[in-house]
Amino acid sequence: MMTITLEAPAKINLWLDVGNKRHDGYHDIESVMQTVTLTDTLTITRNDGGAARHISISCSTDELACDESNLCYMAAQAFFSRTGMRHYSVAIHIEKRIPIAAGLAGGSTDAAATLIGLDRLYGTGLTTEELCGIGKRIGADVPFCVRRGISVTRGIGEIMSPCGRLPDCAILIACEGERVPTPWAYRMVDEMKERTGQETMSVDRFTSLLSEKRGIEDIASGMRNIFEDAVFPHRERARELFQMMEQTGAIRVMMSGSGPSVFGVYRDMRSAESAAKKLRENGIHPMICEPYYED
Repeated sequence: MMTITLEAPAKINLWLDVGNKRHDGYHDIESVMQTVTLTDTLTITRNDGGAARHISISCSTDELACDESNLCYMAAQAFFSRTGMRHYSVAIHIEKRIPIAAGLAGGSTDAAATLIGLDRLYGTGLTTEELCGIGKRIGADVPFCVRRGISVTRGIGEIMSPCGRLPDCAILIACEGERVPTPWAYRMVDEMKERTGQETMSVDRFTSLLSEKRGIEDIASGMRNIFEDAVFPHRERARELFQMMEQTGAIRVMMSGSGPSVFGVYRDMRSAESAAKKLRENGIHPMICEPYYED
């Protein structure tokens, strides 16, 4: 048996706007995604003496399905199909720290780590582009989670281009209240835009702040997430959490993805730790992290 352990980092959206609905049912988006040091841990074991074509999933929480609907299972299936392997036996264990269905790409990053881990375990030597190609079949965020770091993403999330990095900062993430089904959230955006006539905004101004290496205050002031306007009226707890975090000295508070997670950007770890203490006094249990890069 051979075993590999990998970290699977969560993502936040520094910018997110939604365009028109496409013929395939998806929406075009423009987004800037950033991985952070809040991670799940995956342990993947290869058992060459096991049953042919066997994939097993286990998890540290019973909130996550460990059957064929699990994205790690789907990623493993897609990997073995792409590489043409007919005999394989793997066990994948997920140690969950990233909140589930929270706008943090927890499932997508686990799937991406599965692809990366299997490529290493089986020595298939797939390129990053090839792994992203497999990931695209599993979910729109999986290709970004394979690459990690920071990227501008377009299309349904599969078209990625590089951009400047965030300056040093600390990030506080909290997730409270009712989950937000992604299809429902997109429907709320469609209805809001039809009602208000709101136009899609370009991400270019925000990416210029990154490329110009501006300070964290300037960059944070340019962050945007259209889902805040569409979702907050229907999710009181997420809105309250947003307001509570604003009162802790954050430079900027944002919803991540379609929610319900919110995150605050702070100048340094000391400021984030002070803010976390204030939130804990109010019964909130935030997670402190930093931007995550592979290099």
